[in-house]
Amino acid sequence: MRLSRNVIAAATIAMACQGAVWALGNGGSDAQQKRLESHLRIARDFATNSDYAGKETFRKAITLAEQVNANPASGDKERQQALEALKKASKEYLANRPGEWVRIKNGKMWTDDRGREVQAHGAGFILLNDTYYMIGEDRSDKWRPDVNMYSSKDLKNWKFENKIIANEKTHPELGSTRMIERPKLFFNDSTGQFVVWCHWEARDYSASEAGVFVSDSVAGDYTFHSGGRPLGIKSRDCNIFLDDDGTAYFISTIEENTDLGLFRLSDDYLEPVDYTVLFPGDRREAPAIARKGDRYYMLSSACTGWDPNPANLSYTDTLTKGWSPLHKVGNPIAFDTQAASIIKVEGSKDTTYLYIGDRWQDPNLPESKTIIFPISFTDTDCAFNYVPEFDINFATGEWRPVDLREGMADRSGWKVIESSGEKAGNPVGNIFDGDLTTIWIDEAATPTAEGEDAIQYFVIDAGKPVAYKGFRATPRSDAGSSEGLVRKYRLETSADGKKWATVSEGDWLPYWTYVDTDPESARYFRFSSLGNHSTSLAEFDLIAQ
Repeated sequence: MRLSRNVIAAATIAMACQGAVWALGNGGSDAQQKRLESHLRIARDFATNSDYAGKETFRKAITLAEQVNANPASGDKERQQALEALKKASKEYLANRPGEWVRIKNGKMWTDDRGREVQAHGAGFILLNDTYYMIGEDRSDKWRPDVNMYSSKDLKNWKFENKIIANEKTHPELGSTRMIERPKLFFNDSTGQFVVWCHWEARDYSASEAGVFVSDSVAGDYTFHSGGRPLGIKSRDCNIFLDDDGTAYFISTIEENTDLGLFRLSDDYLEPVDYTVLFPGDRREAPAIARKGDRYYMLSSACTGWDPNPANLSYTDTLTKGWSPLHKVGNPIAFDTQAASIIKVEGSKDTTYLYIGDRWQDPNLPESKTIIFPISFTDTDCAFNYVPEFDINFATGEWRPVDLREGMADRSGWKVIESSGEKAGNPVGNIFDGDLTTIWIDEAATPTAEGEDAIQYFVIDAGKPVAYKGFRATPRSDAGSSEGLVRKYRLETSADGKKWATVSEGDWLPYWTYVDTDPESARYFRFSSLGNHSTSLAEFDLIAQ
């Protein structure tokens, strides 16, 4: 008789856990009991919030581990055996997760399950089984940031979990004389404890310290463990890195943002043990480290406040030495982002690395956007190309591009009948030629009237009325320049090309993002860039109703 994989797995788990029950010792340590209980909480949440094949087998493994942990006679050996069986059962259950494609669109403010804006800037992530937990700065009260936690299975649909570190509540100074920036989250497998490291700062940035907070459950209320300058060294903009062997690191700008400091942490992840100075004098911040095989890669930015600058890459085979010279990747403003994290999505068929960046001040600090797009690493480089929307399969680890013209109005009959001008070699017709590498550039900056903004514009005759509900103005994304990026804009429409009505305008044109309007129909469209000394654009589209 041939037994199913689930039956065999259940028998194996049962023997391992029951063996632990039968071979009881004289009572184990509190630490090992606490560790197993932490993993049990994770497993229970996994079983409760999922419905994959083999769930009954998985629940039996949880029950057996609970029996071992609850028995006061269980020793450390028995609890360790139960823990290993529970991990094995979790992994086998996770392998039954069906492959589903999820579409992620960049550029708009995320909302959570309550319909509220997701406030998790400078985000940090951990993955527990099939669920990502994200923490970040709550900037709704922009100069009093504390820390929110959200969860998601697909990095698209977000559930609010808890304000895990709260002003006035978690620490008496938080929200008054202290604030938190760039919180990042570890899970320590050995202690079963969740640990947050962050920039723990005074309101005037004079403290230059790191803060550490801990919790026994992922979404619980975290408690303050310690705060101060790690190993006595001034520390600000920061991140963390967990190596494949379980060694944890805290990395931050040190000594007034002059260098980067790589701090190796204690086995419990609570204290810095030693440190290495990286990129001395290069004034780097927003460091994000990833590992592929035996090589480490770091993305970082220059120190330019909230304004974007190029992402730079370095790589090494040894974390503490041998980092290559910095070189730029992407375009000159890192596609209007700054690195927050790099997520490694390992699936049954492939592994995808996702870059997570902050689009600061879009258009203000509380409304800064979180941007996600796939990147890839070669031996000495990183393919860092903006992807406004893409499909990803978290079970298989695959991603695929999507047709960026999907949902857009037909442009086959369009003509530019008027424009403010064009630079030689960069004609205005490039805005609807379907080629992202060709751009329109207009360097005419003459004000329309005394005291008014300089204006560059074009007028499109679509040839017939177009039913639209918004537009997308795609910026240039070439590596050479970001000159002419449109911020202040106006879109007008007309039925006859004579009488115009403004349908959208603002001081901040979202970067490569759908701009929604009331559903209308028009034949003529006039797009204006206001206040620029030059304007550039790769494509212009109308979103079809």
